[in-house]
Amino acid sequence: MQNSREFTLPPFYCPLPSACSPLAEAAGDDALEWLTSHGLCGDPTVLARIREAEVHRLMGLMIPQPENEDVFRTLTRFAHLVLLAEDLLFDGSPSAGGLGGIIEQAGKVMRVMESPGYRTTAADDPYTLALVDVMNRLRRQSAPGRVGRLTHEMRRCFAGAVRGINAMHSPVPLTEDRYMSIRLDDVAGHLVIVLIEMCGSDPLTDDAWQSPAVLACLESAGMVGALDNDLFSYRKESVHDLNLINVLQTTRGLSVQDAVGETMKVRDRVMRLFLRLREELLVGAPVPQRYVLEQLGQAMRGHVEWGLTAPRHTAGSSNGAAAPGASLSGCWADSPSTADTDPLPYPSISWWWDQTDQPSRGLRTEQQ
Repeated sequence: MQNSREFTLPPFYCPLPSACSPLAEAAGDDALEWLTSHGLCGDPTVLARIREAEVHRLMGLMIPQPENEDVFRTLTRFAHLVLLAEDLLFDGSPSAGGLGGIIEQAGKVMRVMESPGYRTTAADDPYTLALVDVMNRLRRQSAPGRVGRLTHEMRRCFAGAVRGINAMHSPVPLTEDRYMSIRLDDVAGHLVIVLIEMCGSDPLTDDAWQSPAVLACLESAGMVGALDNDLFSYRKESVHDLNLINVLQTTRGLSVQDAVGETMKVRDRVMRLFLRLREELLVGAPVPQRYVLEQLGQAMRGHVEWGLTAPRHTAGSSNGAAAPGASLSGCWADSPSTADTDPLPYPSISWWWDQTDQPSRGLRTEQQ
């Protein structure tokens, strides 16, 4: 396997508008002050991770038009805690307690999130205290169903992350389909969609979330985000990390550059499907459905912009990523990298393509 630095990123196909919420900077300042008040920024390494990630900017790019500003600010705080959980617990290297220790810590986090009125003690660590605070705020600001969905998706992220760590340390090589199945959960795509929905004025029904066409649209968006992350973060990852580029080198015997190109083709096939499903679901869509789908389209564009410019991914970059503040004009493709519109041959996701040209049941408000 070649050195992971020896490749060039192809341009990204994403014919969607971009915007960033004007609330992002103030929300970022608020989150940093809040994290500091809970003692989570005392370690220079942790503080550097927070600054390099630019989570506040990512939130602004993913939710450029929040209809509830208070929820947006609180979710920006929450997103910083997700970052800390990802980097400190699920970086692919089991802690001193091994995989069992990670599972135990994740279980504790989830119990805190799921417990209204969780009673803290002097033995609780700063992360737990901050998590209790942010969940109490969200319960005051959002409907119980929305908070419940947030905790459900966080549990799903943890389960996916644990499954991914297990796969990376397994002697059995990952298949491409198994990778897709794991990545759908561990990349937090569903969590992002819940954050978007929570910033809208009107909640969505449980039935709406499970509508096959809507679910295919939302999952395909999450997969595009996962593959985008694979592409712009690969230079800083190990050949053993959970990444489709690594999987394709093993399953198909490809060079790094060829695996990057194939990953982009897979990504573009899913992107084309998402665009088609989104267009169909927007026809006659009620306001809540339109809000989610329009914000989601901008979120996908914003995620790429963030990935190509955030210091978290670009420090020392030599693979085609842009420096912070640089023009991204050369990073976008006018057309997909492949003309293939057939379903991908992966049972975990191939059913998505069956949902096009279906009667749209759409997303409904709770009152409808």
